[in-house]
Amino acid sequence: MKSLIRTLAVGVITASCYVGQAYADTVPDSLDYSVPRTHAHNDYEHEYPLFEALHNGFVSAEADIWLYDTDTDLRVAHDPVDNPLTLPTLEDLYLTPLQNLATQVNNGGIYADGTPLLLLVDIKSEGVSTYQRLHETLANYAVNNPGLFNTYTKNASGGYDMQKGAVNVVISGNRPRDYMLSQDIRYAAYDGRQDDIGMGIVPEFIPLISDNWNTFFNGDLAWDGTGTIPDDTKATLDDVVAQVHGENKILRFWNLPQDAPSVWGPLYDANVDLINTDNLTGLSEYIQSRQRQSVPEPSMTVALLGVLSTSLLLKRKLQSKSKLLG
Repeated sequence: MKSLIRTLAVGVITASCYVGQAYADTVPDSLDYSVPRTHAHNDYEHEYPLFEALHNGFVSAEADIWLYDTDTDLRVAHDPVDNPLTLPTLEDLYLTPLQNLATQVNNGGIYADGTPLLLLVDIKSEGVSTYQRLHETLANYAVNNPGLFNTYTKNASGGYDMQKGAVNVVISGNRPRDYMLSQDIRYAAYDGRQDDIGMGIVPEFIPLISDNWNTFFNGDLAWDGTGTIPDDTKATLDDVVAQVHGENKILRFWNLPQDAPSVWGPLYDANVDLINTDNLTGLSEYIQSRQRQSVPEPSMTVALLGVLSTSLLLKRKLQSKSKLLG
């Protein structure tokens, strides 16, 4: 796996003038493990888009895209530029390397344990035209890689049949809701908001609820991320998580009061599914430390019993040896 990831990363970097020097020293040693609840906010702003997230075991990454009138490629950036050709493409940074990883791993996911990657695509330019171009692009990949993306096919009852893939694409930003609802087949789902909770929308259309932290927690519920989370804020957080999970959806907040353990902790404790961060290493290490803490330590009684058992076994062996010598 180690040589595979190195080859893929160097290949992508060599083919693109946007990424810079070879990533040989910092690409993932393997994709054997994933770290749950990790979302790489504006992932493309890191020095090595996608690969830094994978190196840290992230299960979700975010890419903002633009479609320019003078260009047919989807360009990745947070803000518009005068010359779009200076920007990397969604295919170069994400779709092609994910295709290569999924093909080589060949277990239904991106990681060796079968864990898929959620790719949150935030549309920054006009919604319908940008999404149409994205759909065409995803369809071109799906033709040769039918298990690459989650695929949603409208059935006779008006619902959707879903085939899971190695990459779960979800559309955020300027989301063309009506257009996506009109499609008979999609390779992407829709990113919901607070107003979509409790509306009975199937998870095959809205699998994820994402919204500004301050939309939920303002006024008396406001918290600046320092000290202990207020009881009322925690109770509301638990309630929101329960509502979203009750609809078989997952939850993410953006614009957190702090990007630090003081906030990651309450979100982790409340079972928020994706914790937004720009600090990839920090969040990955924090969640792994929490996972280690959840493994129960042997009790003192168990430990003492182990010592006594060992002592008794040793005593019996010595007694047996003495009888043989005698």
